[in-house]
Order: sequence, then C-alpha cells, then structure tokens
Amino acid sequence: MVFKKKLLVLSVLTGVLGLLYAVALVFDPERVNSRDASYVWLEPKWADLAERVEIQDKGNEGVTLVRNSGGWFVSFEGKEYPAKQSRMEDLLRILSSRAAYPLRASSAASHEKMGLVEEDASRIVVRGGPGTAYPLLDLLIGAGDASGKDVYLRKSAQDEVRSGENKLASYLTGTRSSWYNLRLFPENETAPVGADMVQRIILTPPPAKPEDETPQGPGFTLSRNGAGWVREGGDGEALDTSKVESYIRAVVEAEGEDFVSTLNSSDPVFTEGQITLQIGDNTTRIIRIGPLLESGNRSAVSSGSDYVYSLAEWTMNRIFRDPSYFVTQ
Repeated sequence: MVFKKKLLVLSVLTGVLGLLYAVALVFDPERVNSRDASYVWLEPKWADLAERVEIQDKGNEGVTLVRNSGGWFVSFEGKEYPAKQSRMEDLLRILSSRAAYPLRASSAASHEKMGLVEEDASRIVVRGGPGTAYPLLDLLIGAGDASGKDVYLRKSAQDEVRSGENKLASYLTGTRSSWYNLRLFPENETAPVGADMVQRIILTPPPAKPEDETPQGPGFTLSRNGAGWVREGGDGEALDTSKVESYIRAVVEAEGEDFVSTLNSSDPVFTEGQITLQIGDNTTRIIRIGPLLESGNRSAVSSGSDYVYSLAEWTMNRIFRDPSYFVTQ
C-alpha cells in the first residue's frame, strides 16, 4: 500500500514537471522570437498569379517585367524584350519563401531613420492580371542595419518594419540589360541548338572597319568529318578539333550587349556578314550581320528571334575567326 502511494506521488510529480517543461518551451523567449521572425512577403499561391513586376531603386533606372504565354518579358518604350526566365523565377522565389524576418518596429515614426519613407525607399511591386484591383505585393526596401548584412523592409500602407538578409540588392541595382535574355539562339526555342548537333558551318566575315589596318579575311566552310573537322577547299591542313568545337559553342551561346530599337529584324540591311550552322536534323541557324551602330558595336539578327542585337567587338572577334586559327599547331 505504501509502495502504491509512493508510485502515485512520483507519477504526479513527473506529470507536473513534464507540464512545466512543456509550458517553458512554449513560452521560451528565444522560441517565441523565432516563431515571430518566420515570415513570408508573398504567399506562394499569389506568386503563381503574378503577371507584372515593377522594380524601382532610387538613383537607378526602373525595370518593368510582364508575363504572357511566352514567359517573362521586359517592357520598355512600348515594346517587350525577352527576359532571363531563371532570374525572374529566382526573384519570385525569394519573395515567396518563408525566412527569418524579425519584427524591428511597429510605428511610422521609425520609417525615416530606417530608409522606409515611400519616396526614399527602393520598391518592388508585384501585380496580378486583370481583375486584381490591388497589388499582390508592394514591398519597400530601406537602409541596411548596423551589421551591414541585413536590410529593413516593410509593406506599403503598413507601419510594421522587419529586417532580413539583403537578398534583393542585385535585383534592385542591376541595369535593364541585366534582365534581358540576349542569347542570339534562345534556349527556349522549340528545337534548341547543341554544339554537337552542328555538321557544317559557313562563315562570311563582314567588311573591315575603315580604321582597321588588316582587311577581313575571305569566307570559308568547315565540315564535320568523322570525329574531326576539315576545311572545304583547303590545302588539306589538319584542324584542331577542340578549337573547332570550342568555337562552335561560342557561336551557339553568343549573346548581344543590348537590343537595338532603331532597327527591325526585317530591314534589308543585314547583309554585311553571315554565319550559317547546318544542323544534323537538316535545319539551319543563321546569324546575319548589319551596319555599325553609333556605339561602335555591330547590329545583328538571328534565325529564331525577331529582335535586333548589338554585338560588342570582342563578341565579333570570337564568332568570326580566320581559317588559320583552326589549324593544328
């Protein structure tokens, strides 16, 4: 009987201690703060509905991105230019991922010292499609904290201020061209080009610039020959296969510096040089070179794209090589 009473007392004490421990865990300040810090700016279900994103950083040009059936595009001067899909997806992922954003202030009086007054803060506005009267997210990004690692943030029309790791800086300060997908042969085309698919490449170099001392060389053709390459009509010189295939990758992956809005891809001016890739599936991809631009870059168009690209001199030098470049040393 005495043993049973002792067992009962011990059981009650154990239960009480367990209850006190559970209460302590629930109300532990560190745990409470951790729960309060967990926050998401844009619910994932709303991120899927985003169709327009406006980015404005004080002192930098603003960028507007719109989504249609073809993916994300940069809207500029009434035209839409292809955007880097992965960059846009990464931005929305950051905004819609739950992370540590502890509460720092709840009063509008704190906004000025934290750089969150509306006219001074950077801003990202995410909008839905027709029928959504209000933005899905209107986020203000202010000054950095004392550590320099975190930044202050708040939603427009709300006084609450939070802080978090500054993951948005590169999206705010980048130029408009940093959002452009400037690949001459876009990755999202129906039949993307792989360097290993190219069977023949025909080069017609553009004329030399007037200030060049060395004239541009003649055109030539390289053809795949078993595991190697030959120059058609050449002197039978051995070609360096690794150089040829590296060169083809450079052509397939070539990018412009910017889009050219003063020319249309249908203009009859892209006749100053050409690169033709003949693919194993009996299709071709072509880059056609146009006149010099005021910047000194070359204009260019490519099959599979309706845009005109600005090619830097170093890009031109990479995609137009002299035949001697490919000869085995």
